[in-house]
Amino acid sequence: MMGVSVPKVRPYSFVDGAPIETSAPVINVNDFSQFKILVIDHVAEMRATMSMTLNQFGAQSVEYANRSGEALGMLRRTTYDIVLCAYDLGTGFDGLYLFEEARRHGLLKASCVFIILTGERQTSKVIGAAELAPDAIVLKPFTGDTLYDRIIRALRKKRRFQPIDDACIALDFLRAIALCDYEVEQGGDDAIDFMRMKLHLLLRIADWAGARDLSRLLLAKADLPWAKMALGKALFQLREYDEAQHLFQQIIAEHELILEAYDWLARTQQAQHQINEAKMTLNRAVTRSPYVINRMRELGEVAMISGDLQLAEQSFTETVRLARFSFWPQVSDYSQLGEVQLARGDVGAARKTAETLRKDFRTGPDRLMADVMDVEITLKMGDKNKARTQLDAALGAARTYIEPPSASLGLALAKSCLTQNRVEEAQKLTQQVLKNRHDDPMLAARVTRIYKEQGREEEALRIIEATAANIVELNNEAVRLAQSGDLKAAAERFLAAAKDMPSNLQVLLNAINALLALVNKEGWHASYMRKAQELLARVETIDPANGKGLQMAEVFRKTQRRFGVKA
Repeated sequence: MMGVSVPKVRPYSFVDGAPIETSAPVINVNDFSQFKILVIDHVAEMRATMSMTLNQFGAQSVEYANRSGEALGMLRRTTYDIVLCAYDLGTGFDGLYLFEEARRHGLLKASCVFIILTGERQTSKVIGAAELAPDAIVLKPFTGDTLYDRIIRALRKKRRFQPIDDACIALDFLRAIALCDYEVEQGGDDAIDFMRMKLHLLLRIADWAGARDLSRLLLAKADLPWAKMALGKALFQLREYDEAQHLFQQIIAEHELILEAYDWLARTQQAQHQINEAKMTLNRAVTRSPYVINRMRELGEVAMISGDLQLAEQSFTETVRLARFSFWPQVSDYSQLGEVQLARGDVGAARKTAETLRKDFRTGPDRLMADVMDVEITLKMGDKNKARTQLDAALGAARTYIEPPSASLGLALAKSCLTQNRVEEAQKLTQQVLKNRHDDPMLAARVTRIYKEQGREEEALRIIEATAANIVELNNEAVRLAQSGDLKAAAERFLAAAKDMPSNLQVLLNAINALLALVNKEGWHASYMRKAQELLARVETIDPANGKGLQMAEVFRKTQRRFGVKA
């Protein structure tokens, strides 16, 4: 957020640090009966062979998956100690894709051993696996002794991560980072792995400056691609785009199979309004790995902004196809696909997309998106009266929901209002969307594009600038109250803002921060702590992995502990 920042509550500054247990639990890595194991292979005979092999090792808790989607679902429900995954899963979704998705969504604990089993001897594929850093790559055919040896070696290396797992599960990231520091001080061959884990944790809790400084320290000693990636991410979040862009380009030049670097380079290019460059970067990544949903979605979005409707339709078609069988479908994929299809004059395809949306999203406001798509389809067919009636019904339905429309639904309604010259209604919807995501450059670009299509680009820019300025002034007003010593007034101001902008993460976090600062200065206040807890729950619903949210959750628990209140 622009303007003066809110004085932060320093996590743990008002409590004694919890003692760090430095000894790892005693685990006999040779006893496979204590481990939960997941085997992922699409070939039934191979699953049967693995079952017999693992039984010989003494394994008693082994589960099996034959598809990537099934495996991801199992990883969401169960915490496994060992994952043995075939590279070829028979559906185009290879084992490396599954590993990348599981890691991206936090489905693997730090001590989990993930091993790729592959008959693929092509150098590029094996190197790609190495760069993604599973714990081992075992080439087929292999003997039971070979597999046993690789698992044991990986388990011994990962055993020391168990206390860090326990701290992360308890969401005590300060403790987890302190454990990393302790293990680094002990030295040994795996010290660098604990340094890497610390860097991961700093990024996870959004300590961008800490991640930046640690990355630079590591890179001064050795050329580590993962440290360069972490540095680039930290610099991006700190809005130091030029240096971040240079780093991602350097990583791609030296390690072209680190595909995450393409994603971050594209984001950096978008932040600097280099849309065509971002499109080319994502296209290169999709060519190398076409099954990552977020990457395909981003390609569709930048293609739309750049006016490349053919590529946009191809990308969103594939995004919808991939997402329908994953755990991360988004209604906006369907609406943007329908929008592109209508822009290309294919009314029949847009109608089919709306029908598919209704099948995939049967209840709630997401289903309403299909009705908004029908408005545009009807208008494209030339029936203005029916389109107006449909829009009235959609707007009425949106008002019946307690929560304001999502960004995708709000903008779809705003676009329909603009096409029917209902400008004031469009402005209100647009302002509502922007208030909750005022610092999202991609959303601002989409708003600009929607208004530009109706010859109202300058109007869009005014709405965007005015909305951001209002939020900055609100923030600065609360800051002035806090700096003058009136923490209660500052907290109440942010609470009012959070009520008005229930999905604005920055406002929610500022409100939580102000409430906790007030309680820690003036004493326990059950009502304020209850409000802080409600806001934390909202942050977790919107963005479960939000680093600042994780920090505030820890401060909340430490505050409870300080005043002797049980969670």
